[in-house]
Formats: sequence, structure tokens, C-alpha cells
Amino acid sequence: MFLIKNKINIYLYFFFLLFILVFIKFSTTIVFAENYTVKNINIKEQYDINFNKDEVINKGFIKAFNTLIFRIVENKDKNLFKDTSINKISSLIDNFSITNERFVNNNYEVDFEVKFEKKKLLSFIRGKNIISSVPKNTDVLFIPILIDTQSNELKYFDQNYFYNNWNNVNKNYFLLNYNLPDENIENFRLFQSIKNNIESNDLSQIINKYNFENIFVVIFYKNKKNLRIFSKISFSNSKFNFNLNKNNINYEDNKTLDRIISNLKNLYEDKWKLVNKINTSITIPIKISIKNSNFIISDKLENILNQSDFVYEYEIEKMNSKEIIYKIIYNNNPEKFLNTLKVNNININSSSDIWNIE
Repeated sequence: MFLIKNKINIYLYFFFLLFILVFIKFSTTIVFAENYTVKNINIKEQYDINFNKDEVINKGFIKAFNTLIFRIVENKDKNLFKDTSINKISSLIDNFSITNERFVNNNYEVDFEVKFEKKKLLSFIRGKNIISSVPKNTDVLFIPILIDTQSNELKYFDQNYFYNNWNNVNKNYFLLNYNLPDENIENFRLFQSIKNNIESNDLSQIINKYNFENIFVVIFYKNKKNLRIFSKISFSNSKFNFNLNKNNINYEDNKTLDRIISNLKNLYEDKWKLVNKINTSITIPIKISIKNSNFIISDKLENILNQSDFVYEYEIEKMNSKEIIYKIIYNNNPEKFLNTLKVNNININSSSDIWNIE
């Protein structure tokens, strides 16, 4: 009898020990997702008697900082950060590594990878009354259509400077990766058939050929010296339509046309940033209930929470033999969070105050 009681006590001891360990794990508040990493920062410096490696490292820090800022703030706000001191930039860095260094023709060339502390960086940006965005790269289907309004003629892709040169104009801070449609006669004939109402056409006959959530249809209306640009942008759940006018265009000057491409790309980057704003002034509390026995879904949810830039913090508010209730502070529209769960194959019922994972 004594042995039986002793075994029972041992089992109870291990049960409560396991329970305490699990409780400690789940009761930890997680603040912010992973740090921001900037890769492939290249610095080239003359290697002579005045060479100073610390100065090279500082230049790498400044370049990495500017690259990251350009990725997460709108173009109109970039100048607010151009005079940030090296001391301030250094204080925002978690760590860095030199991924490659070499000496070529009396020059020292080095590649950096720099990690910034997300919490400190976002706090610094908020201190300037700026709302930053998630630096999330994404693919888009880009359909550039050129129409000569003088002749009412739609130009084929090989006559379309914007089609041929769009991806030649690039910056290391761009987040949008543009994919162009095939240069085939079938696409051209479709564009030709709808050119008089192309702005209102959804182009589904072409779009359905490609597997993209993000679609850009950009129509360039060209006459002798002016250019009107109509952009129809669809980012999964967000849509933008707008016109731009460029006057006194020299169509023989490639630099002018490249500047137009660069300006458009910066504008489209800003639209993407609007979709991915981390607005810490929006603090939406969300509660989610999961069955206590559903360890796989619980672990999957925590991975999503840890990786999300919009989750300010989360914690286990309650845990019993039946359920675990998570309390989440979210810095965006809750519909965005629901969509994230859906994409990750987590079915949830949000009809009550506490959402239930089914």
C-alpha cells in the first residue's frame, strides 16, 4: 500500500511540475516580432595611409539605416531621418556581421548584414510622429499598356519603353517585385480589342492566366509632348485608382523616361506601405480561445503571433482543463488578422467577444 501511495505522489509531483513549466511558458508576454535585418550593404573605400576601418563600419551602419528607413516610411517622410547621427543609429543596432571583405586595386570592399532592434527603431520613428510600415517584400503582376492618343493606336510590347525597361530601374529598398505578362500576340489582340474601355475592364482574361494576388494595370496615354498615366492597383483587399500627368516629355530622352519609372515605383511603394501600416495608436484587444488539448493549433497560433509585425504583445490570460485563452494587442484592422489566420488554415469563429478556433 505504501508503494502505491508513493507512486501516486510521484505522478502527482511530475504532473504539477509539468503544469507549472507549461504555465510559465504560456504566461510570458511576447513583445514585437523578430528584429529587422538589412542584407547586402556594400561599402567601398580607398585603401591608403588614411584608411580607417571604424569609419567604413560607420558608413555601413548609415547605409543600412537609410535602406531600412526607405523601406518602412513613405517618401514624403524620408528627409526627417537624413541627419540622424551615427551615435543614434548605433544605439538602434542589435548586431552586425561582415559577410565578405576583399582588397581590389588598392580599394577595400566589404559587405555588411545589419540587424536593428525593432522595438527601439519603431519607438524612434514614432518619436517623429511617423507611422511606419512592415518591410514586406511581395510579388505583383504588372501590366503596362501604351496607347498613342494621336493615332489611337495601342503599341505592342516591343514598342513600349515602360514594358522593356521597367525592371531595369531598381533600388535596394524597393519591396515590390514586378512580373510582366508574356509578350505574345494573344495578349496584344485582347488589349487591342478593349483599348477604348480599357480603364474599366478587369482584364480577367489575362489576369486569370497568372497566379498573383497583387495586380497592377498601368495605362500610358501618350501624345506628342504629354503623358497621362492611369494606375489601377489591387493589393488583395485594398484597391487604388489614380491619374498622373506628365507634361513636356521628350520621348527620345531615356533618362527622362527612367525618372518617370522611378517616380512611379516610389509612388507604388507608398501604396504598399499604406496597406502595411503599423499603427501603434490602434490597440485592438483580441481574445482567442483554443481547446487545451489542441497543442498543434496552439503552437501554430503562437508562431503566427511571434512573426506578425502587427502584434504588439500577447499573453495567456486564462488556462484551465478545457481551454487556453490568448489576449492579443493588435496594431491594425482585425480583419487583417482574420485573413492571416485563414491563409494559415486556421478556422476561427469571430462572432462573439472571445473568438473560438474551431
